[in-house]
Amino acid sequence: MALIQAKEPKKNVNLRTAQLVQLLAEIGPDIPEISRRLGQFKESVRYRYKEKILNRGMVVQAVADHERLGLKRVIGVVEFSPEFNTYAPTILTAMSDLCYVTSFAKTLPGSRFVVEASVPYEHIKTFVDFMGLMKEKGLFTFVDVMPYDWMRWSPMKADYYDFDSGQWDFDWTNSSPGNYQAALYAYSPSMKTKFDYVDLMIIKELQKDANISLKEISDKLSINYKKLAWHYGTHVLANRMIDSYRINWMGTAYNFESEKAMHRKHRYVSINLFVKNVTNVERLTLMQNVNQLPFVWAEASGTNYFADLSFPVENVTEALEYIEKIIAPVRDRAEFFIMDVTNSLSFVIGYKLFNQESKQWTFNMNELTERFENLIAKIREGVS
Repeated sequence: MALIQAKEPKKNVNLRTAQLVQLLAEIGPDIPEISRRLGQFKESVRYRYKEKILNRGMVVQAVADHERLGLKRVIGVVEFSPEFNTYAPTILTAMSDLCYVTSFAKTLPGSRFVVEASVPYEHIKTFVDFMGLMKEKGLFTFVDVMPYDWMRWSPMKADYYDFDSGQWDFDWTNSSPGNYQAALYAYSPSMKTKFDYVDLMIIKELQKDANISLKEISDKLSINYKKLAWHYGTHVLANRMIDSYRINWMGTAYNFESEKAMHRKHRYVSINLFVKNVTNVERLTLMQNVNQLPFVWAEASGTNYFADLSFPVENVTEALEYIEKIIAPVRDRAEFFIMDVTNSLSFVIGYKLFNQESKQWTFNMNELTERFENLIAKIREGVS
């Protein structure tokens, strides 16, 4: 028997890593279960996970099924009045605590922001009205807010990625948009389930970093471990409140402990695509064409269609050509923005706005308006 085992070919190592990533997206960093499904030693899987994923700056995060929590995605484009431009990131960050904003990113060139929020069904109109009111008060000069029926995070297509070099291998020459039958691509929103505050607290911790253990969550939140584990198994898992897990291959993350963004610059160009008033066939065709690419981060749809894409900088020309082709049939209703990744942030689910006693999401329009009117006045006083 040989004492020294031959080094595994690079192609096989990358294939094993891709298989690992596929299961990570499905069940999260449960190494024992992943090793069982792959038929590989736990030590080998754990080493590969640490070496090829974590040590490469990729964060694994739980993706909450917002629709099961009674939340609906709202995506808007806003532009701040010149006097508030300097404070825009601070104001949008405050909105994550006060009115369900889950992320924002600045557009390039220009001064507009794409703002995403997960808003309770019953408060959609109030949220839209609030954003419009902030325009009337002078905070914004432009507001275009659109609710979507569903939003989904696209799993990493690891087969196209080299985990050693950090490069994508995608053949643009054999990828061309086409016309597809409506039955080929369909997606529908989830149904709302029962949940409580403890469930939300578990989810928000796993959103930060899916590697945290239940024991660590129990200690951090000062919640009895047995109670926490019961909620996790009986509510969070059984009611499928976690839709999947995302591997943050772009290297954009937020350090929740230091409250600072951590972005690896100049690797990807992020593009947000909007298409308004799509027919069913147009939506399904857009989805099919967009999902041919391995560079899809997220997409949402309903009356309108939205896609969040990130392309390697060396493929920007091919990416823009491809986008131009797929939006050609809907060009009069389509718009896309290049995003400033260094001026972007994502947040956890808006658990602070959930009333523990009534078990209802809250949105106090009068209180919120007053707070922002005071904020506007203070900033104007400081500027003048």
